[in-house]
Amino acid sequence: MDPYVWMQGNLVADPVQRVTAGGLKVTKFRIAASGRRFDKGVEGWVDTDVVYMSVSCWRQLGLNVLRTLHKGDTVVVHGRLRFSEYDVPDGGRRQSYEIEAGSVGPDLARYVAQLSRPLRELPEDDGAPATPGPAQSADDPWSAPVPASADAAHEESAA
Repeated sequence: MDPYVWMQGNLVADPVQRVTAGGLKVTKFRIAASGRRFDKGVEGWVDTDVVYMSVSCWRQLGLNVLRTLHKGDTVVVHGRLRFSEYDVPDGGRRQSYEIEAGSVGPDLARYVAQLSRPLRELPEDDGAPATPGPAQSADDPWSAPVPASADAAHEESAA
């Protein structure tokens, strides 16, 4: 079972979109989060350590993040916590955590948002006109579009 987390923080840089070797788009950004706690020893509030977290957003979520968020924005992120280990050129081994986001939004405790539905991004081959396949030949009368005049005549006869 994958661990899911919520995290609130500020973007430390503008989001960046990349294309994977498989052709999928992923948008990445980093957030910084810290808190405050009361320290009885000093009888006052002290800042806690800053936690930096990388966030990856796939497909439409990534495109929406890229169009909407900027450095300094306060966001709330929900997603899967991912752990990875990798080798570095000096021969050492490093570890990192990343949130694979399922949801990202502005922190409405700090902002007023106006929502709008974006146009969905289509895969690049979906915009091309369809070509006849083996089951559909170019001379098939049922595959041809209905002319506007025939459509109007059908509506009049139905009335």
